Amino acid sequence: MPIVTVAMYSGKSQAEKDRLAEAITDDIVKILKIDKKEVVIVFQEAPHGNWYSSGIRL
Repeated sequence: MPIVTVAMYSGKSQAEKDRLAEAITDDIVKILKIDKKEVVIVFQEAPHGNWYSSGIRL
């Protein structure tokens, strides 16, 4: 069972997350040739101030 975690800034609408989860699921199903029921997508959201790259806040 593939479990995909998407880390992202908070603030996206539920509809946007639904569409993204569908697209990711569809690609996994096509590539791995598995049933849609086997795919789990988890969104982890955090405010902008919690993200850093190379020690610099994004």
